[in-house]
Amino acid sequence: MFLYALKNKKINKHTLFRYVYIYDVVCDYLGNYEKINENFIVDKDLGINNVLELTAALNEINTHDYIDIKASFEIYVKEELINYVDSMYKSSSKIKEDLNRILYFVEIISSYSEDVILAVFFSEPNVEDAISRGKKSINLSNNKLKELLLEFENIAINNFNNKLDKYDVFTSWLDYVFEKYLKGKSDEK
Repeated sequence: MFLYALKNKKINKHTLFRYVYIYDVVCDYLGNYEKINENFIVDKDLGINNVLELTAALNEINTHDYIDIKASFEIYVKEELINYVDSMYKSSSKIKEDLNRILYFVEIISSYSEDVILAVFFSEPNVEDAISRGKKSINLSNNKLKELLLEFENIAINNFNNKLDKYDVFTSWLDYVFEKYLKGKSDEK
């Protein structure tokens, strides 16, 4: 579904994996997951997430000739994938709900430059710790992005008596969260 959502965008495998990671964090914040995967795989070259599972999924999709993966890891979505997802979208309310959520997320997150996404991604304390210590997995229990989303929501409630919908926090104030997140990283240095 992510590939479908990114069909008109220039995307590579590494960026796709980063989007999936941020999506997992946001879904946890929004309460869209009954249980989030607590452990993710870290690879300083590939990024974060369950790299083996995502790579296997990409390879499987590629064997069905739905995508074309270039040597530079750029991914091109083929018409066959678009048609396949369109047919699933029409036949399942669950797929329709999931795809709409992913389309919405991708539209928002892809409006940020790759540099911002990369900086946030590699500034995540869990990722920094894992890379510096040569770890191969991390735990999301103290995720900084989710912490900032909750902090902003609390500021809106306590300081401005404004009970925000979690989607409003995510969509309308994502700039604030990313800016504060990156500012906090530069203040630490």
